[in-house]
This record gives sequence, C-alpha cells and structure tokens, in this order.
Amino acid sequence: MKKLGLYAMAAMVLMFASCEKEETTETRLITFEDVNLGESGYWDGSDLSGTPKTEESWGSQITNYYGSFADNGFVFENVYTSDWYSWKGFACSSLTDTETAGYANQYSVVAGQGAAGSKKFALAFDDNATFTCTYPEGYTTCSLKSMMVCNGIYAYLEMRDGGFGKKFAEGDWFKVTITGYTGETQTGAVEYYLADFRDGKTFINNSWEQVDLTPLGAPEKVVFTFDGSDKGDYGLNTPKYVFIDNIAVELVK
Repeated sequence: MKKLGLYAMAAMVLMFASCEKEETTETRLITFEDVNLGESGYWDGSDLSGTPKTEESWGSQITNYYGSFADNGFVFENVYTSDWYSWKGFACSSLTDTETAGYANQYSVVAGQGAAGSKKFALAFDDNATFTCTYPEGYTTCSLKSMMVCNGIYAYLEMRDGGFGKKFAEGDWFKVTITGYTGETQTGAVEYYLADFRDGKTFINNSWEQVDLTPLGAPEKVVFTFDGSDKGDYGLNTPKYVFIDNIAVELVK
C-alpha cells in the first residue's frame, strides 16, 4: 500500500508539472514605419506637440517642448527648443539626400534608405538621447537583441571632407555608446565606432550595420552618448548623430 501511495503521488507531481504553462518567446522589430512624419518627411518636435516648460539656459529663459514618438511600446524622447529652432534626443525621418553637405541636411541617412530598404528610420542627436522600453500586458520580459545603425550624411561628409570639424586622418575616431538602465542601475553597455582611423584603418560607416544589444539585457531605458578624437573648447567638433532602425526585441510570456 505504501508503494502504491508513493506511485500515486509521483503520478500527480508529473501531471501538475505537465500542466504548467510553457514559456514562449516572440521576436518583434521596431521599424518606425508607422510614425507620422507629415509633409516635411521628418518629425523633430518642431510642431510643438510636446509639453512646454520654461527653463533657464546660458543665462536666458527659454521654452522647451518635451515630446516623443512611439513604436510597439518603445517611446523615443525629444526636446524641441522653440527659441532656438533646435532639437535634441530623437527624431524620425524618411529623408535620403546623400549629396548635400551641412546641418540643413541633418535628417538624411548616408545609406540612402532605411535598413533592409525601409522608408523610415530614427536618429539620435546629442548626448543622453533616450528611449524607454515597455512590453504588452501578459509578457514578463522584453530583452533587446540587436539594432541597425548608420551615419547621417551630415556627419559622414564632415568626417570625410572636413567642415566645422576636421577631415579625419590617422588616429581619429568617433563612436556611440549605447547604455541600458533599470532605474538608476546600469544593465550593460555596447560601443560602436561610426568612424575609425586608428591602427591603419580608414573606416567611416556608410551603410546599415547590425549592433548586438544582448549585453544590455532587459533594460527599462536606453541612453546614447558620443565621443571622439576631434574636440575643441566646447567638446566634440564631430556632429553627434547616429541613425537607427529595426530594433529587434524578444518578448517572453
């Protein structure tokens, strides 16, 4: 009888274990194809759709508009300064002018199209450009897997030919660092060199390249920062831009 009881208990344990819900995973791409860009072909917050806030900068009172655009639950933050007609953070674009040099062509990607031939893409400008990561109800985890990155034509031509900054030569470099955070705790970071003239190399990125984001894990937010060799009294002379597309995320439920 004791053996029969033990067999019955073991059978019940196996039955309950087999009834447990199996973990499933789903991969999604953040492609920006559904972001409304209007007639201009880009969105940078200049429509003043963000929340206005009067703040002090360089001894003056200015109005910043804090806005964003979203794709699949990921929110890309933007700050537009109406007094200076300038922005920072993230913008979204479909512009592909690969000939015109200078700041006026800041929204065009050097590759001439989005990743995998897509029509739209995002671009980060200046340090601390941030996007936040959320996931649909019913999922327990959202891990970052990879992201496509590329130079914009503005920064590319500055590094190739010179302009406000120098024409890149032996020893020069320019990189973006992508850092994940949960709360104030860093979950991981990856670096990508958008240009590298060290150790005999003469590389300036001009096509979409995949960056592995798995070292970031499953962060709540992701922050972009820039560094490089060409610096002046006010920091980097190289325009601090990186274009991004097709962010792959893994959802678990």
